[in-house]
Amino acid sequence: MRLWDGTEIVKPIVDRGIFLWSTMAGDLERESSRVITQVEEALAAAPWGSGAEGRAFQAAHFRDDGPNRMLTQCAQLTKEIADMGSRARITVDNTLQTDAAIKQDLAAGLTMVI
Repeated sequence: MRLWDGTEIVKPIVDRGIFLWSTMAGDLERESSRVITQVEEALAAAPWGSGAEGRAFQAAHFRDDGPNRMLTQCAQLTKEIADMGSRARITVDNTLQTDAAIKQDLAAGLTMVI
């Protein structure tokens, strides 16, 4: 459907792009989950030791929730990337429905007064 400014949304092309995005996002979610688990396991092993130097390292490393905060942010970003495909599909569908309704109104001779 052609929009007012000459752009065009070609639904099959958009659908293909969103499919590819969703495939990539699924791969990202799986890999991110795997890596997060590996990092959590490494942190739980506490390889820095229990001596004074190890405790100092741990305190510095976990300051402001360090790696845990990073892992939480990584998981959140991955979820947002995965959800973007669905949000884009909804936006495109809403745009096409609105354009169709406007076209129908114009065909019926309806005008909008601003």
